[in-house]
Amino acid sequence: MPTAETPVLDDSLANLMEKVSQRLLVLTDGEHRAYVGSELPAVDRALSRIQNEGLAPGPVFCEWGSGLGGVCGVAAINGFRPYGIEIQRELVASARSLASDLNYAMVFAEGTFLLPGDEELVAGADSRTRLDFNARAWDEMELTPEDCDVVFAYPWPNEEAFVDNVFRRHASANCLLLTFHDLGRVLVQRKVSDHTQLRTLGWM
Repeated sequence: MPTAETPVLDDSLANLMEKVSQRLLVLTDGEHRAYVGSELPAVDRALSRIQNEGLAPGPVFCEWGSGLGGVCGVAAINGFRPYGIEIQRELVASARSLASDLNYAMVFAEGTFLLPGDEELVAGADSRTRLDFNARAWDEMELTPEDCDVVFAYPWPNEEAFVDNVFRRHASANCLLLTFHDLGRVLVQRKVSDHTQLRTLGWM
């Protein structure tokens, strides 16, 4: 029985978490060591609040490093149109299987969110993102960074500034950047019309 400290999960979210957990169990040792997932209830709280307060300029949601597809599933539950980019082929296949099992209209592509010309952003950055500077994943999704209304990422430690810089370069004005952090916190920022600035909306 849930305690006062244990939130009762929505059926859709609970079902999604169970299916993601099942897929996590069958990852190989190497894949498992490289995979760190966001806490889906925390992401759900943030996206629910964003929808309730009308903070997103539109429905297009893109996760940079979509893993097993759980965050995109949360986005679908909250009424967004989710896309995910993931460098590991096995995780892309698992995420596509998740979309099929749940009958969610989620699109996943293999590759990275980086584009030609982003080499300078990686140079000198403390980043563990695998280098791949082509638009293959974006082309496969028939999407551009400028089409996105919400971008989600879970930065590796010390990678936050790198993710912010890539977002500043490619996102449209008013797009939201959500980044997951320790202790189940989601930081929400908005790109303002000045391409050099991000406005912090708060922790959700």
